[in-house]
Amino acid sequence: MLRLLALAAQAGVILLAAYNGITALWGWRNRTPAPPGARSRRFRVVVPAHNEEAVVGGLLADLAGLDYPASLVSTWVIADRCHDDSARVAESHGAQIAERTEGPPGKGPALAWYLRLHPVDDEETLVVLDADNRVPPDLLSRLADELDQGHQALQCYLDVTNPDDSPLAEASALSYWASNRMVQLARSNLGWSADLGGTGMALTPAALASAGGFDDSLTEDQDLTARLVLAGHRVEWLHDVRVSDQTPTSLWVAMRQRARWMAGKRATRRSHLGALLGHGTPASIDLAVRLAQPGRSFVALISGLLTVLALVTGSAWLLPWPVWAGATVVQVLEPIPFLARDGVEPRRLFRYPMLVLLAGMWVPVRFLSARVSGWYHTPHQTPAESDRTR
Repeated sequence: MLRLLALAAQAGVILLAAYNGITALWGWRNRTPAPPGARSRRFRVVVPAHNEEAVVGGLLADLAGLDYPASLVSTWVIADRCHDDSARVAESHGAQIAERTEGPPGKGPALAWYLRLHPVDDEETLVVLDADNRVPPDLLSRLADELDQGHQALQCYLDVTNPDDSPLAEASALSYWASNRMVQLARSNLGWSADLGGTGMALTPAALASAGGFDDSLTEDQDLTARLVLAGHRVEWLHDVRVSDQTPTSLWVAMRQRARWMAGKRATRRSHLGALLGHGTPASIDLAVRLAQPGRSFVALISGLLTVLALVTGSAWLLPWPVWAGATVVQVLEPIPFLARDGVEPRRLFRYPMLVLLAGMWVPVRFLSARVSGWYHTPHQTPAESDRTR
């Protein structure tokens, strides 16, 4: 009986890998952007910032150079419990300031606090950016075009400004780029919901209100995605609009960031898994599956280890090694053509095996996440002149 349960569990892992591999195929086709519209929508751009004086000026300079009528845009920086000159730097760049001096830490609570004091008008669209972001000149123009097509929740492509700063940063960038096409774009092409990414996202007041607004979740973006899907909305993925941010370069910072993500994902799963499964739509069931599974690089690592174990031992408690080998090969190799299709340089493709760094972090991060009791703010550095996206 125990052997049958072990084999069934392994079969579940194989089915999960197959599901991920098959759904990823829908990410091969590029999405057709919406045609240019009237571009007369009003936008409220809100930037939560906790001790971000080193980076917020770069984002605000980008926003000042957007190819969108300035009269239709208001830019706010939430100086959230800052102990530096974030507010002064933001004000010097022309942003309006909302200073929050108390309350629970985190982006979700900061946004909820701000929106209670400064609610978004029905005619405005809320755009949330992180202080370390860099944005393209056509950001709001493209968002306006997509909103004109009836979309109410939008998520831009999330890029990385500093992939060359460390092997860990490059591994994280490769993971982002593969996920952008194989998960996010694939869901959009399937007509399901992409995930909000916490930044580079736009929401109409109607969509935000129907989902219940922002809350104090450790991963406010993931929790809000689940509530949007349950409210009948889908997040549309904009693969051609790239919003870039810094990724951690040190192991400890990356582990603490990922521990918060994992703890937040666990909380979101506890809160919404049953409702998502009960909702019964392909988008809700898909989101439930993604909330329930561990990291994909970790699943690939486990598949590889079980391949070796099955080959060496020939244990009757393990599925045959060719089964595990096939699953491992597909998981490891499938992202490479997708990365190449997105224009990732050959020199980076050769370093794709560095994703084992992220896979190896999963177990210690899992233990660390059990001790997460509150928000962890990822520190950002003054960007070097060489920092740029690919």
